[in-house]
Amino acid sequence: MPWTLRDLENQLLIGSTLVEGSTLTEDGAREVLQGRTLVGHSVQEHRELLNYRMAAGWLMKQVEASPFLSVDLVLVFHHRLLDGLSDASGMFKRYPNYTYLSDGTRFDYAKPAAVEPAMRAWVAHFNAPVTDATPSRQAAELYYDFQCIHPFDDGNGRVGRVLLAYWLHWKANASWCFHATDKLTHLSALEDAAGGNLKPLAEFIRERTEADS
Repeated sequence: MPWTLRDLENQLLIGSTLVEGSTLTEDGAREVLQGRTLVGHSVQEHRELLNYRMAAGWLMKQVEASPFLSVDLVLVFHHRLLDGLSDASGMFKRYPNYTYLSDGTRFDYAKPAAVEPAMRAWVAHFNAPVTDATPSRQAAELYYDFQCIHPFDDGNGRVGRVLLAYWLHWKANASWCFHATDKLTHLSALEDAAGGNLKPLAEFIRERTEADS
């Protein structure tokens, strides 16, 4: 089955945007993607979703010619995602970033100086043949490693989820869904991975993956 933008909108782009703090509802997001402007929602919220679709459509065209990912493709995807929204679009982070786990522990992402070599290694892993009998396990490794690098100041989740969906389409001939209601389960699985247990994240991905016909 072709990897279509319409499928990606319904399966991923809306949910992946809404979990990042958007005040849009799923129905409202669909209206925005249909070209409508919603009163009571900022220009930025509209732009974030429309940029996401444009960036995803651009990536689809690039991988039609060659399925292999490159660091440059990731950077251009990020530029298109945040075009007009951030001065750092298409640029690796310049300052350290981190998050806090639910127990209050600080989790530091890769340092800025380490990002480019880490991303080159990550892309090589992304392009390599599937080595695990269970693709969801390798997909979880890729996705978690990307989030640990957290290469950008903003947009890491949205970029990582589209790249995960593409990897599953390319390597496992499967479609992956992510909805706004998945937010807490997704965060919990990432925390488990941070503690050394990748199984919940692999299960999270597997349960939302469906073989393409």
